[in-house]
Amino acid sequence: MNTVLIELYDNDALENIISLQLSRYDKLVFMCFKDSDPDQKKRAVIRDIITSHTGTEVLFEEASEKNIDSAIKAFDSLLERFPDSFFVADMTGGDEIFIAALSRFVSNGNVSRFSVHKSDVNKGSLTWMMGAQEPVCAPEEIALPFSFSDIIKLYGGAVIGSWPEEFSTIMAKKRYEILRVWNAVKDMSADWNKFCSISYVNGVDPDENGVISRKFSKENEITTSERIMQRLEKRGIVKNYEVSRNYLKYKLQPSAETTDLYISSGTALEMYTALAAAGTGLFRECYTKVLLDCDGIISKWGSDPTNELDVTIMYGFVPIFISCKNTEPTKEFLYEIKTMADHFGGKYGLPMLVSSKPAFQPVRERAKEMHIMLIDDVQSLSLKEFRAAIIKTIRKQSEL
Repeated sequence: MNTVLIELYDNDALENIISLQLSRYDKLVFMCFKDSDPDQKKRAVIRDIITSHTGTEVLFEEASEKNIDSAIKAFDSLLERFPDSFFVADMTGGDEIFIAALSRFVSNGNVSRFSVHKSDVNKGSLTWMMGAQEPVCAPEEIALPFSFSDIIKLYGGAVIGSWPEEFSTIMAKKRYEILRVWNAVKDMSADWNKFCSISYVNGVDPDENGVISRKFSKENEITTSERIMQRLEKRGIVKNYEVSRNYLKYKLQPSAETTDLYISSGTALEMYTALAAAGTGLFRECYTKVLLDCDGIISKWGSDPTNELDVTIMYGFVPIFISCKNTEPTKEFLYEIKTMADHFGGKYGLPMLVSSKPAFQPVRERAKEMHIMLIDDVQSLSLKEFRAAIIKTIRKQSEL
């Protein structure tokens, strides 16, 4: 006997796919109203992502009018379309009319063919509500959880790229260099921010002689470069350097594969954050410098609205969006990451702000009120302490 999953369509994508990640079904039917969401474009995206990921056929059943009687007729039609199937309905999310109609429909002589449950997205669990007990499938039959990229698409965006791949796969290779750069500059964030903004002459890569050249445009850049070069030379990152009136020229040590950590001032903190997050063992995915397209339509011509996320991680079935600031956190930074998490992760997307400097108390209070996870003064944390702070912060947030 085939098992058909019934989802009461909700605009929050994670509620539409949680059951698929906890059990296996032969077909998935979304209950919706005629001439309302999801439109044909959304339906195509939903079908493509779910079918390609799970192999489950995706269908849409429409109620002709937005009332309980019409919704009950839509459930009736499912019995006729699939006469030999068992139905599992998920009451997580969805329109209240469909929720009320489902309860009445199952109670009205359809208990033996229906199982109704409610899902918890954060906990990743199902709770039986009414009807027959849901058939249990073996764990190996369940599809792998949806990826961060899949979830972004379901919310209407698209992942354009990241640097350079899933972080746990490169963690061991990059660990030494990340720690070496971070420990060299973590207590001089103002100088580091200024240094990273100094223009390159011929790009970020060394020339044929291994020399990286940067051109000064402000007087204070000379002093800043001297301080940074002294620190990097002492740490064994820079082999030698020369500061003139207009230019800085330097060579990295052969062992220093750190060019990509100098591209922007926040990169060292981003890498340190990703290293700590990937090292906790809590997350399925960890990416840095994730470039997102806002509407999911990637244009080859003209300007296309995009956003860059410093670090993204998947905690169970929930995406976490992390902004890294190599300075003191401000309320503007909080609004920025909150907006990103809401747009690309719906009501379940979790925002986090990581800062190298300590936060002032008003910012701490605002972060708490906005339900934004805040880890500040990272410059004072060892890698072990940073990992522990990430674990504690996320587990505390997930309990709310």
